[in-house]
Formats: sequence, structure tokens, C-alpha cells
Amino acid sequence: MDDLSRWPLVVGIYREAATLQTYQAQLDRWQEWFARGEDFALLRVYATPESLLQPEGGAALGKFWLQQHRPLLQRRVMGMATVILPPEDHARLKNMQVEKAFGVPGGVFASVPQALAWLEKKVFEPAAIALPAGNILV
Repeated sequence: MDDLSRWPLVVGIYREAATLQTYQAQLDRWQEWFARGEDFALLRVYATPESLLQPEGGAALGKFWLQQHRPLLQRRVMGMATVILPPEDHARLKNMQVEKAFGVPGGVFASVPQALAWLEKKVFEPAAIALPAGNILV
């Protein structure tokens, strides 16, 4: 589920494995965010091991989407913080290079507070934008 109530911070909290249909719907939501014509940042929280599972056909769909939208993503996304809560999965994925994968500043974090601190220091403060307040419940 994606929460836009803290725009320009989009918060996505994922607890279940995606189907190809829910993955496509998530990609479609990016189009809505881009259509706003405003820069934004993302906080993506993967709360369970299942939430990290890629649906069959998802890798190809994601690769195609990224090829088509990379310039727009790089122009509009100020930064991307990815939180991986399951410790064993975080240990495995903590060195993922968000900037290399998506072309935007980013990082992989073990907790929401760590990710928010990074977003504030590296994304929002340099842009002279206040990090939107409010609790993020996982």
C-alpha cells in the first residue's frame, strides 16, 4: 500500500508477496506520481520475507518499465530509501546499489528511523524541504 499523505514523501509498506497484477498496479501508480509534475522521494518498507518475493514475469516487466521510464524517474525522484526489516534478508540485500539500479540517490536500511534520518539529511535538507512529519507504522 502506498501512502501519499506525506507528499513529497511516498511511503510504501509491503507485507505480502506481489502478484503480477499487483506489481503492474504498483508500476501504474508511479505514472500517477510522475503526472503530478513534482519531485518526490520514496520510503519503501519490506516488512516480511514474502514481501520481497518477485512474481513470475515480474523481473522482465520491471526491467522493461525501467528502460521506458528511467529518464523521468531520474528527473523526478529525489531519493529512494529501502527498508528491509527481516534481519536475514537485510543482511543479504544491504549492499544493493540503489543509485546503480535506478539512477537516483538511495540506500538500504534496517529500520524506518535510519531511513528517515538518511532521507532528511541527504534528500530533504539539500532541497530545502522539510521532511513531512508523522509516524510511519509498519
